[in-house]
Amino acid sequence: MRTPFDDGASRQLLLALQWDDEPTLENFEPGANGLALEALHKLLTATEGGALYLWGPTASGKSHLLRACCGEVQRGQRWALYLTPHSPPSHWPSLDSLAHVGPGALLAVDDVQSCAAWQQDVLFGLFNAARQFNVAFVAAGDAAPAQLDLRADIRTRLAWGLALALEPLDDAAKQRVLQRMAASRGFELRDDLSRYILTHHARDMTSLLDLVSRLDAYAMQHARATSIPLLKAMLAHADSATLSTTRS
Repeated sequence: MRTPFDDGASRQLLLALQWDDEPTLENFEPGANGLALEALHKLLTATEGGALYLWGPTASGKSHLLRACCGEVQRGQRWALYLTPHSPPSHWPSLDSLAHVGPGALLAVDDVQSCAAWQQDVLFGLFNAARQFNVAFVAAGDAAPAQLDLRADIRTRLAWGLALALEPLDDAAKQRVLQRMAASRGFELRDDLSRYILTHHARDMTSLLDLVSRLDAYAMQHARATSIPLLKAMLAHADSATLSTTRS
């Protein structure tokens, strides 16, 4: 059994080092989305650019894949930019700048369904410039291009390339992700515990990964192995703390 650290800062540092949550194509659990993963690999290795649009519900892996692609391109010492509707105006590149980014560059735009009017104006120009200068373009949204509440010319351009739907992970795939995370942290997430988590708690991957991270820290703090009883104790403690805060 692992022993707890006396120094809380050291423990937190070790936890950060034990689980590298940087999204990569390698740590993406494809589930039923193998075709999308294959299409992204082809896009990143193409020399003439290209366009790809991914769509699906929340927690289907869209942001993971876009960020992973940008990371892979940047590790190859090439230009890549990840944009969202929350990116400030200063982060959106000028159209002329795409002429100078060099071969193998990538522009990724996430959550296109939420783009404001001015962002749609820029997005329209960026898509055309990317195509002109052979910059790979990948975008993601919550619906198929024709169903997006965007300008018609943008919907049309998103449909020019390959458009693929992403499916959320099934329970078996989620279990593999959680167990891989646990292994990277140095402990075993037994099947009974992972099934219990999937059955009794929020099912989106962000919440599930956060829960396992909290359980790991709680187990280390109390020098106990992870288990269903320990998870229940942690959640009861958290509920009690929340209730005390609310009453105060």
